[in-house]
Amino acid sequence: MSIPEEKSIEDADDERRYGAWLRELDAWTEYWDIYHPETQGHFYFGNGGSEQGLLTRFLPRERRPAVFTAWTRSVLSAGDVTEFLRELRAPEVSAAVMEVDALTSRLFRKYFAESGKRNVAADYIEAMLRCGTDTLPPDTERDSRIAADDWRKRTAGRNMIDNDLMWFAWAFHLEASRAIAGQDEEDERRRIQLAGVAVGAAANFAWRGHRRTRSEYRRDDDTLALLRERGSGWALDFDKGAAEVHALYRIREWGHE
Repeated sequence: MSIPEEKSIEDADDERRYGAWLRELDAWTEYWDIYHPETQGHFYFGNGGSEQGLLTRFLPRERRPAVFTAWTRSVLSAGDVTEFLRELRAPEVSAAVMEVDALTSRLFRKYFAESGKRNVAADYIEAMLRCGTDTLPPDTERDSRIAADDWRKRTAGRNMIDNDLMWFAWAFHLEASRAIAGQDEEDERRRIQLAGVAVGAAANFAWRGHRRTRSEYRRDDDTLALLRERGSGWALDFDKGAAEVHALYRIREWGHE
């Protein structure tokens, strides 16, 4: 990805905002012990003791929750979502999904909906492309807080997603939130965020080369232009955005759809 040597003040402000969005998400989750110790890992996988954490209920880590397994099965079969919806109805699962959704909604409003940008979808898609291609400014403050022997040290200084499954976990959470809440007042935000997953994951796999993606996606500016164009359409249609993420997951698993 070509980055101009000199950026306008507006471009630089956008970069800082994009980085701040990702940084604050991480501050409530992966880096809770540093930035929000009062939560005891509530918005993450807990604290290893008294707090189990919301993500433990629906995302894989030491174990693979039934609801996430059901979602992957429905994606790979490109069909029946009955099992996924049944597992999602478990009160402890649906409550956890929606509490995390409320957090991401609040932060999305702060960094995008209230940013003054007229085209919020294009703005968010740009942020996710920058995240996916690892071209946001380094996070030196956070890196300085992480000990050399901490497992998070490798990525602490970057605002990006390096674990490919995390992209699909994010998509899963958006689909789960919508399945619970329906097309409520948060529907536009969820559409935009799902489009962000689709473009961000595609760019990440093409730039990093650690997972398979569509053959037309390469590490070049033409791919960025194509993803911006496609992302703008996915941001208008949740089902199309979900279908693209599902296709990327099947390519990740099988090398083809």
